[in-house]
Formats: sequence, structure tokens, C-alpha cells
Amino acid sequence: MKIIPLPQDRAEQEKKARSLKAVAKGYNVCLLGLAIAAIACLVGVLVVVIMLETGESTPARDTLLYILAGSFAGGALLFAGGALLFGRLAQEATLTHRDFAERCCGENCFFVGDGTIAQFEKDCLLIRPEAGAEKGKAIRVPYREIRFHSVCTRTKPQEKGKWSVVIELPAHYVMKRGDAPRALIEADAKERLYQTLEACGLKLLGEQPPRGQARANVRFRAKTKFVLPDDAKRRRCLLYAALGVALVVAGALIAVFWRDFMLVGLILSVFGLFFAVRQLIGHSRAKGLFALFDEGLYWRESGRPEADRFFLKWSELVHIKTETIGEKRYIAAECAYGTYHIPDIAGAYEALCAFRPELCGE
Repeated sequence: MKIIPLPQDRAEQEKKARSLKAVAKGYNVCLLGLAIAAIACLVGVLVVVIMLETGESTPARDTLLYILAGSFAGGALLFAGGALLFGRLAQEATLTHRDFAERCCGENCFFVGDGTIAQFEKDCLLIRPEAGAEKGKAIRVPYREIRFHSVCTRTKPQEKGKWSVVIELPAHYVMKRGDAPRALIEADAKERLYQTLEACGLKLLGEQPPRGQARANVRFRAKTKFVLPDDAKRRRCLLYAALGVALVVAGALIAVFWRDFMLVGLILSVFGLFFAVRQLIGHSRAKGLFALFDEGLYWRESGRPEADRFFLKWSELVHIKTETIGEKRYIAAECAYGTYHIPDIAGAYEALCAFRPELCGE
């Protein structure tokens, strides 16, 4: 993330903020365009390969198709590399814009949601809209009622993760109704935030961040694994994969026996092939995974994105127990800032109790 100097004039600040936001959007547009182009090139490769197998072979035709296949393959690699590059640029530009927008509100201001700012004052935290502390929309929470947690969100069993600061405060300040006594809001970790906490004399709990020091990424090795198959999703994936294979066969028959509709048949076959492969990959991923490591525990939901997987170090955990929610039994892994729920796979909780008995118990 780049630190952009802050102009003194408010109009210049707003102009620069709009410019940074436009750059981030531009990178995202380029990312989307390159990704679509890469997929189109891959489709082109498949179409050319099918044409090589189904059409009448002549030297001139085959040479042309080989050139097209090579061109599409090279284009796919080029566009995919460009998409990866612009993805990183877009992420960097977004973080740069957010930091600049925060500092336009004040050096002690930080986003804790879309358009919501947490502003550190002398004796309280002011939570307000980005545009300003309009009457009736600003909330002041005394520091004595707040706890600040340093959290490293890990989606893989490794040292590397995304750092943030979780702010825990009484729920009645931010929610009109609800049973939870405490509410959690999150701010991106950055040196300016750590310095603000220190300047206000506020303690940062939990795993301490590296603070600019390089920390080697270490991948952890599992000691025990438990698998939870998703039978319903597996059956659904196999059914859809069979449908994809049927589309491939139907497209091939159309291309061979109805020459006037060859292009339609080729497109149908390519679509069916993509669909079948996607479903087979989904079938292989249709299982939850719970694993124990010397460093912590890991849970990965069946076929879900990274938001539904996490790795928790033992030092983060306060207590582990079982809970029944609805009709299902879960392992509740309690941290100082919240609780993670894991399906109670047969034998998993017993293994946890044997692995870390000091954390377990009802």
C-alpha cells in the first residue's frame, strides 16, 4: 500500500480521492476484461481441437488449425498473466484509496465498515459516517468499555494470514435489539492504527502483529485429519456431470451428422465439457475437513470459498466445548473475540480432548 501525501486544501483532497478511486476501478475493469479474454481463448483452443478431430483433414486446413490453436493457447497464457497482474494492482490501488480517504477524515480515523469511520478521540471512540459526525448518527463509546484484539485471519494452515484489529464494544451502542451483549467491528491492520492505539494508551490484546518486521511463512503439517463427506452434494455433482457428458455427446453427433449446424454442435460440446469438468471438481471437493496440528486446528467447509475455512492457533483459543444448535451438534471453539462453530464429526471432539485437554470441557 502506497502512502499518498495529503494536500492541505479540502477540494484538492476530494479531487485526489476521486482520482485514486478511478484508478482502482480502472484496474478492476482491466482485470475483468483480461479474465474474459483468457476464458474466450481457452474456449477457442477447445473448439479448434474438436475441429481437428471431426473435420476432413487436409494439409492447409490442419496447418491453419494448428496455428489457431497455438495462438489461442498463447493468448490464454498472456491474458491470464495480465489478469493476475491487474488483480494485484487493483488490490493495491483499493488499499491506497481507502487509506487516503481515511486520512482525509483525520490521521486518527479508520474505516470499520462501508462508509463508516472509527475516530479515536481523547477519552472515547467516535463511530460516525465518513462524510462527518451528523447529528443523531455519531456514537461515542468510552475506551473503558472497549477491548481491542489483534487478529490474524488464516484460511490455510500456515503462518501467513491477514491482520486486522477487532474492536469489541457493548452491543447496545451499535444495535437497537439483539441478545448478544457485545458487538464486534473490524479495522484493517496498519502501522498508523497501531501508533494511534499506543498514543491513546490502549492495550492491544491477542497475537501481536509483526509491525513491519519480516516473518517467514511456515506451512504446518497435520497430525490428525477428519473428513465429513457431503453425500447430497456429491450425488448432485455426479448427476450434473452426467448431464454435461450428454451435452458433449449430443454436440459431437450434431457436428458429425448435421454439417450445417457444426458450429452449434461444437459450442454445445465445449459447454458440456466445461460443465462436466466443473461438476467433477465439485464432487472431489464435496467434503469438509477438520485437522489438528501442533500449532492449532483447521476447518474447511465442503466446497465453500475461503470465507468458510479457517485456521486457529492454540494461543487464540480460550475454551473448546460441544454445543447443540437446532438439531445439529457442533464443536464450539471460543476465542477472546468470538466463537467458531465446527460440525462435530465422529471422534473429532475426543481427539481434541486428548490433544489439548487443558482447553476442553463442558
